[in-house]
Amino acid sequence: MTTSKVNSDFWVQGVRQQLKLTSGVGSSYRISQQSGRCKLDVQYSDKSRKVATLPIDWKQENARLIENSVIKIARFVSAGKTLKEAVAITFGGNSEAPEPTEDEAIVDLILSFDIWGKNKVANKEIMQSTWDDSYQKYRKKLEYVLSTNEVTNSKRLLELLVKVQMPNSRPHLHAGTRTREQVVGAVCTWLEESTELEEFEEGYLNPKFWTPPKKGSKAKKKLVGHHVSKTDAIPIYDDEFIKLIDEIRSSKREKIAAERYIFLIQLINVYGIRPHEAPRLSVENIGGKKSVYCNSSKRTSLGSSPENRELYGLHQYWENEFDLIKKIENNYAIPPSGDKGLGDALGKYLAKVDYWKHLRETRKLVPYSMRHGFAYRMHQDPRYSKKISSRFGAALMGHSHQIHLETYGKWTPQGNMRTTLDDLLS
Repeated sequence: MTTSKVNSDFWVQGVRQQLKLTSGVGSSYRISQQSGRCKLDVQYSDKSRKVATLPIDWKQENARLIENSVIKIARFVSAGKTLKEAVAITFGGNSEAPEPTEDEAIVDLILSFDIWGKNKVANKEIMQSTWDDSYQKYRKKLEYVLSTNEVTNSKRLLELLVKVQMPNSRPHLHAGTRTREQVVGAVCTWLEESTELEEFEEGYLNPKFWTPPKKGSKAKKKLVGHHVSKTDAIPIYDDEFIKLIDEIRSSKREKIAAERYIFLIQLINVYGIRPHEAPRLSVENIGGKKSVYCNSSKRTSLGSSPENRELYGLHQYWENEFDLIKKIENNYAIPPSGDKGLGDALGKYLAKVDYWKHLRETRKLVPYSMRHGFAYRMHQDPRYSKKISSRFGAALMGHSHQIHLETYGKWTPQGNMRTTLDDLLS
């Protein structure tokens, strides 16, 4: 009898240890004996618990079967299934056990979010530093909302994310703000991509409960809200851009680094790109002409820009003078992005340039002023203002027409759409 008890404890401890060490299972899944069968006790991320009795006899010869069954159940639960559903699927719907009492669409959303983010970084769709910074803020908000509210579907989740204020934080999710748009956009993208997975894939969410509003839908626009920005876009002017380049080139700072930053500054000013898009430029020969493309999609809550956006240099003589097409073709080096991306690296570099310090103090310029400079040139320079419509400008810059008008509408001549069409059709 004593030997049997020791052997029994030994195999049980072995199974428990294996489950604890198995990814996706861990200490949240506990097994014990109940009326001669295996009882499974599951603790969710919100500390709630559910219990099910599995149709497996509590015997040493069933150790491997118990272990494999619990692992399979855990995978189904992490993919969005309830414990009841996971048990039914695992045992072909013929479980003799009492059905668990779980009747809500409970799912480990945080685990799904983490798996999604890990895949995004692995596929180089976002940088590790972006995940560690911005997306961890979204994750903390998710954790707070889920720990203080009952959430069983995407609609409820999104409504709470834009309404609930975290303790000791400043209000920053007012309707229409960029932060609110980013939160809604990121969460909707995660929900959308996770509900499109197969049931057996890690991070899967049941589309019945977690499908988000469609891109560009009224529901998504309502979540973001509308807000007229109070911060004016301040552009760098052409003469300031040229003088900035000249000062960097003539400085005593390390020449190789200086040329790389000059190249980055030229790309942003001439093509109107975002700093992080610089490494994603390519040249394609179409119809005997070389064109520059940006292979970086910009996602927002309202939709996304084309993944392969055609660019156009303004001014064209700058594109030629700076030899930008050839440099892009030859993969001319740009500065390292650092932990927080190229925009942050550029800002830190410029902070040591005297002329840039002067522009910051007198005109309140920021690195993004270079992108604003492209829009200003496009809509205010007489050579382009009556030929490039606001819609065309939005397409070139890779954002929606709504965002373009909200940001640069003050520079857009009234009626330029009609003028453009008149010129094209005449």
